[in-house]
Amino acid sequence: MKKLILISLVSIALFGCGEKKVTEEMLIGDWECDFAQQVAKWKNGLFQDYAPPIDHETSLVTYLKVDNDLFVKTPNSFRKIKQYVNKMDGSFEYSIGDMKTVGFNKLEYISDDEFKSISEIIITQNKSEDNEKTKDIMHCTRIK
Repeated sequence: MKKLILISLVSIALFGCGEKKVTEEMLIGDWECDFAQQVAKWKNGLFQDYAPPIDHETSLVTYLKVDNDLFVKTPNSFRKIKQYVNKMDGSFEYSIGDMKTVGFNKLEYISDDEFKSISEIIITQNKSEDNEKTKDIMHCTRIK
């Protein structure tokens, strides 16, 4: 009987410990974000491993809500860009002519004051020397 009660309590405790996710409410505020980009070259009919990160920079990013819509603003832009949290975490695919684009966005919760965004895009074309594969990584920490 004691084992049954113990198992029940552990199950209830684990059931309440769901995976935390990045939400619109969490994003609202000012963030210091490190940006890095990696590129994989096309060689011998295959993409090679990603090269070390390039274009590393740090910037202030502000998420705000206006009329129940989420927007992002950066210091080097005078305009706000509408954001959709559900599109910040998922895959996509589309084609235009002979160009095919496949990719994914991953929004990773680290804590209430820290998150990471990873975006990978693969563009393939009939003229294979124009194929490209990039990975953008953004790591953000809340400014208090």
